[in-house]
This record gives sequence, C-alpha cells and structure tokens, in this order.
Amino acid sequence: MDAEAKEHLIAEFRACLEDWDPTGDPDAPAPGEGATVDLALLFAELSVLRNEVRIEARQFKTALDDMRALTDMLSQQNLRLTRDLERAREAEGTVQRQTERRLLLDMLEVRDRIGAAMGVVNAYRPGLLSRLAPTETRLAQGLGEGIALTLRRLDDVLTERRVRAIEAVGGRLDPNTMRAIGTAMDANHAPGEVLSEARRGYMRDDDLLRLAEVIVNKQEI
Repeated sequence: MDAEAKEHLIAEFRACLEDWDPTGDPDAPAPGEGATVDLALLFAELSVLRNEVRIEARQFKTALDDMRALTDMLSQQNLRLTRDLERAREAEGTVQRQTERRLLLDMLEVRDRIGAAMGVVNAYRPGLLSRLAPTETRLAQGLGEGIALTLRRLDDVLTERRVRAIEAVGGRLDPNTMRAIGTAMDANHAPGEVLSEARRGYMRDDDLLRLAEVIVNKQEI
C-alpha cells in the first residue's frame, strides 16, 4: 500500500468517526455521502496498515542497528590504524636514531685517528737535519696545518649534531659515563680522581654516545 492510499484510508476513517451518530439509524447513510462506509473493510485495511507500519518499524530498527554496528566497526578500525601509524612512526624514529648513532660513532672513530695524527705533529720538533731539507720541513708544516683544519671542521660538524665531549680529567670517576681501564698512584690527587683519558667519551644532548675510558688515581696502601 503506497503513501497516498494510506492517507486516503486514514481520511475516510476520520470522516466516519466524525459523522458517526451512535443514537441514529445504523442503516442510514452518512451525511454528505451517497453510500455507507464498510467499517469491517475499513478496520481490515487499518489492520493491514498497522502491520505494514510494524514491519517498516522493525526494518528501520534493523537498519539502524546495522548502521550502529558499522559505525562501531569503522571506529575500531580507525583506532587500530591510528595505533599502527603511531607504532610505525616510533619504529621509523628508532631506526633513524640508531642510524644516526652509528654514523656519529664512526665519525668519532675518525676523529680519534685524526687527533692521534695531530698529536704526532704537535710532538714533532725539527732537528739539525731539518735545516738541511727545508722543503721537507715546509711540507710537514703544511701537512700539520691541514690535519688541524680537518680536525676543527670535524669538531664543528659534531657540535652541529649536538655532540659534546665528556669532561673527565680532574673529576671523580662516574660509572654512568666513564669506564676505568687502569689505575695509577699520584699523591697530589685524591683517590678516585681521573688522571687521564685513554679514549674520550661523548654525549649527545642528555644521551650517552660513548663511554670515556680513563685512568683513575688509586689510593696508596
């Protein structure tokens, strides 16, 4: 039954109720009508209409429940996707930090070698033979200047990456940032004081990048 037929049936029923006279002749036609309204048929049609309304209400409720279930499923999937994306970003950040850490450690190894070469240059003292070979002396001086320039440039790059050296010599042994690889006895220094570095340690921001390997003063027995 379409909507227009339903509206027409409801209008007829309403007109019948308005014109119905319970004290009058049941066989008399309703005012303004040429024929009587078949109430049995009317009530039968109303019963059909009521059943259709119930069916449509159940169908609407089922559709609403399906939409709610679909909304809940989409919400859960969105939550899982958000969590997966966060984990992927965290994993990507971890991989990037690990890659940067390895690169910085490699750079520190290179700096150690350049620093050792610079130590050799600084310890060089020209002797009598150097006066007989001025060209070689100038070459050695130029080489030393080049090594010093490279070392400064490397230190600048490390500083740009927020890498700083651990100040160990003269301080107390800190097991969080230092590792004692040897001891020495010096009465002019307190026991447990770091006397020298075998290998310099480094921090990046507040994270330990490399432990400092140090020589610690030992109390004389």
